[in-house]
Amino acid sequence: MDESRLIERFRSGDPEAFRQIVDIQYPQVYRLCFRFLGNREDAEEICQDVFIRLHRTGAGYRQEGKLFTFLYRIAVRLCLNRIRDRKRRNWTSLEHAAPVGSLVSDSPDRLLEQKEKEQAVRKAVDELPEAQRTALILRRYQELSYSEIAKVMQCSEASVESMLFRARQTLRKKLKSLLA
Repeated sequence: MDESRLIERFRSGDPEAFRQIVDIQYPQVYRLCFRFLGNREDAEEICQDVFIRLHRTGAGYRQEGKLFTFLYRIAVRLCLNRIRDRKRRNWTSLEHAAPVGSLVSDSPDRLLEQKEKEQAVRKAVDELPEAQRTALILRRYQELSYSEIAKVMQCSEASVESMLFRARQTLRKKLKSLLA
């Protein structure tokens, strides 16, 4: 079923349509939230909030583009608010970051080194200015196009390109020792 028919059913109050929207969109929204927050529980909580807000919108939802753009915009805003409110940063745990089979085959030293690198990258990304961090996560981890990122962030594609360029430059400088 195409998205516009599904949304029309949702707007008319069809609970099955809402369930289908959640089934389709939840994995992408969750991955986005997890990339921002680095914590499964926080990501799940924000995802629930995103879909609760969509449900509350109900018949008032105006389709002005793709649904995921609307959902991503809400998710990004909620994630950034959570990060601002959170005093202590949660790091991506090795359990979530490492492929399932690698835990058995890799040596403890290698796993520790990998975890330290992941933490350094997470810290460097977290220290980026908010707009650069958002653009980078949407591009690198959510694989959105510049056009889609511009819609989510409500800016021009040129601004997205500039933010990504500056984010990559900053990360190269901060992570120079890891790249050597």
